Amino acid sequence: MHAARHKTNYPYFCNIMFMKMKLVSLTISIAFLLFFTSFIKVKSDRDLPPITHTGENIMACRVNGQVIIAAENSSDISNPAAVKFSSAPDNELVYISGTFVSPRYDIEISFKYADSLGVYPIIDKYPYFGYFWDYTKAISPNDSNQFQPDKTHTGSVNVIYNDGNIISGTFAFDGINRKGKVVHITDGRFDITKH
Repeated sequence: MHAARHKTNYPYFCNIMFMKMKLVSLTISIAFLLFFTSFIKVKSDRDLPPITHTGENIMACRVNGQVIIAAENSSDISNPAAVKFSSAPDNELVYISGTFVSPRYDIEISFKYADSLGVYPIIDKYPYFGYFWDYTKAISPNDSNQFQPDKTHTGSVNVIYNDGNIISGTFAFDGINRKGKVVHITDGRFDITKH
C-alpha cells in the first residue's frame, strides 16, 4: 500500500502568497510616504509676514483664509498697495487702513486710543469700527461689497507697540454686508510709521 501523498493546491497557495507580498509592499510604501511627507511644509500661495514693530509700513491678514498683504514701497510691482495711518489728536481717534491691489480689497479699522497698549473692540458703533470693501466685482461701494461689524459680527484690535513714531499690533473681525454675506478677517497685523 502506498502512503497517501499530501496534495497541495498550488493556485490557492500562490494567490495567498501574492496577496501577502502585496500587503507588505503597500505597508512599506505607506510608511515611506508618511516618513518623507512629514518633512514637507504645506504652504499657501503666500505666507503672512511676521508680527513686527520696526516701522515696516505693512498691513496683512487672511480674508476667508486667503492671505493678503499691503505694504508701502513694495518691491512687488504688480501689487502697489498702500498702508495709511491717520489720527485726530483732539478726540484720540486712530485710523489704520490698507489698500490691497491683487485682489482689490480695502480694509480700515478705527478706534479711540489713549496711548495705552491693549485690546480695543471692533464693533458697530463709532469710534470702534472696521470696514472691508471687496472691489473684485465692482469699483464703487455697494450693498454686496461693503462689509462691517454688526451686533453679532465683531472683532478686536490689539495695540502691542507704540513709541510715538511707530504703531503696531494685530486685528481680527467679522463683517457682514447688507445681503447677509459674512467675511472673516483673521490673523491681521500692522506695523506702521506715523507720517
